[in-house]
Amino acid sequence: MSREHVCSTLDGNAAGGLLREVFAFEATAARTTCAGCARMAPMGELRLYAIELGAILRCPSCGEAVVRIARTPRGLWLDLRGAATIVAASGEAP
Repeated sequence: MSREHVCSTLDGNAAGGLLREVFAFEATAARTTCAGCARMAPMGELRLYAIELGAILRCPSCGEAVVRIARTPRGLWLDLRGAATIVAASGEAP
């Protein structure tokens, strides 16, 4: 018998608390480049698929998994292979 996983879909802003545990900067404002389609957008515009262990943030254009985060007994597991780049905006003017 297979076990179905319940998954809800929200935008990446809903992962803000989890992302704050990983990044020292405001990650939802950081600009990501999707490795699948090269779309650049704030991480908050990615689509969050919440799962029991953590989250999968997917590109809204191509559906590529850009960020995967899992909470395990040993800590947080982070997979960024779907992000070609992540650029955190500094508080300083360019």
